Amino acid sequence: MTDNILIILSAAFLLFAGLCVPFLIQILRTAREMAMTLQLLNQRLPLIMKNLEEITTNINRTSITVHRQVAEISLTLNRIQGIIGFFLGLEEVLRRRMSFPFARTLRTSMAVGRGVRVFLDCFTGGGPEGKSSSSS
Repeated sequence: MTDNILIILSAAFLLFAGLCVPFLIQILRTAREMAMTLQLLNQRLPLIMKNLEEITTNINRTSITVHRQVAEISLTLNRIQGIIGFFLGLEEVLRRRMSFPFARTLRTSMAVGRGVRVFLDCFTGGGPEGKSSSSS
């Protein structure tokens, strides 16, 4: 009876070993392909690293250039803002010192202009007195 059990166990072990052979062969093929892939990767890795370093260098240069240009634009905009603030402050000071409004100033200026024109007409002889004396 022990011989029968030993034969059954041997047959089961052989069957198990026979079924494991394709798996072991596949694992061996996969290991060989992985070794080839690793070798290929090791050959090309320095070139890939060099390309990555060049890309990183270019990106750093570009970001430094962009940062510098943004800083220059910011400085220019701050200057423009300062100039505009100066002129707005100057306008505010002038507006406070001038106590009469613009319309009144314009009306007075127009009246002064008319008075000067009438004076010049009278002075040159083309005024109302000159017309009445020339028609008599």
